[in-house]
Amino acid sequence: MSTIIRTRSPFFIRTPEETSADLNYFEIVITLFFGDLSNKAAPLCEDFSESITLTKKPINNENSVSVEINQIVNSYLSQNINSARIKDSYRKRQSMWVDVITRPYKADGTAITTATTNTYLAQEGYNDFTDGANSTTNPNAMITADYIQFQKGDTITIPVNAEIVNKVEFININGSVSQSNNISSTTNAPDIINYSTADTSTFARDIQSVVITYDTTSTRTIQVEPIEECKYLVFKCTFLNKFGAYQDVYFFKKSTESLEIKRENYNRSVFYANYTYKQSVGQTCEIKNNFNTYSLNEHSNQSFNTNGKETLQLNTGFVSELMNETFKELLVSEYVYLTDSSGSRYPVNLKDSSLTYKTGLNDKLINYTMSFEKSFSYINNVR
Repeated sequence: MSTIIRTRSPFFIRTPEETSADLNYFEIVITLFFGDLSNKAAPLCEDFSESITLTKKPINNENSVSVEINQIVNSYLSQNINSARIKDSYRKRQSMWVDVITRPYKADGTAITTATTNTYLAQEGYNDFTDGANSTTNPNAMITADYIQFQKGDTITIPVNAEIVNKVEFININGSVSQSNNISSTTNAPDIINYSTADTSTFARDIQSVVITYDTTSTRTIQVEPIEECKYLVFKCTFLNKFGAYQDVYFFKKSTESLEIKRENYNRSVFYANYTYKQSVGQTCEIKNNFNTYSLNEHSNQSFNTNGKETLQLNTGFVSELMNETFKELLVSEYVYLTDSSGSRYPVNLKDSSLTYKTGLNDKLINYTMSFEKSFSYINNVR
């Protein structure tokens, strides 16, 4: 099981202590590899590898150094949900292997001892403050909450950690298994986040839970609530969660779409001291002049650079307070997409900057309202 670097939070590398009096600096080589860890010597054509070399001198008579590497690694991860080059629509360098090789050197560049190598798995997640420094908790199902909603008849998608998860079972209301997905253990970086799916439109009965089997015999149960919405248009929100995996949450109730326009204006002169024009007189064309006039049909106050952004205000409908963590992670996500009732998916940005957690005790029935701005202009201005 890999040690995970969640690249949105600091991750520190501390070199082994070196007591030699000749110690001058440490060399830290960070090698990023997108492919099969067991096949580094013969990478496939779509694999990727790059190395970054850092040097750092110890201070205050210390015998080792610390280096923060998460920001370096994060710049090589990609979350393009619609990429056509990848094996499915959710993955493009969502996981990468990171080799960190450290070695002490003398001032003349001579190595003092052999290098120390550690291998990590990088994903674009984050740790909470209460998790502490360098938290590397390895999840099974890569979602926080043990409760989800989905639109009845839609496809359920559960992101799981293929390093430790063995099987994903979709259990119906009778307690029997509607579908069982076996998860193959892998050391191939793009396959470690496995999106286990079930098309519920083919099932005779509703799904009520998903059982994750990991470490061969351990299990985790996620409660599932199917929702059938007959009146409002349903939006599916897909966002990158705490663990660096895409997760779905639905907005079932009232939706409002608006267009906000931004424009610039300037005053232009429509006055003509001498307006010259041609006019037909019989069979001839005569030149006419009109002095000291202006047009009644031209814009004296002219707009330019006019464009707009579309905003959607969505309502979840009634949800369980067990989903509060889900909405918290949505609020701080940097990658959010909406899929509308026609199946079109597009990138959006959350306009909300705060969220008041609701509970059944305080609020009885819980509904969240959120505003999303489409992440592109209404008029195409891509250059």
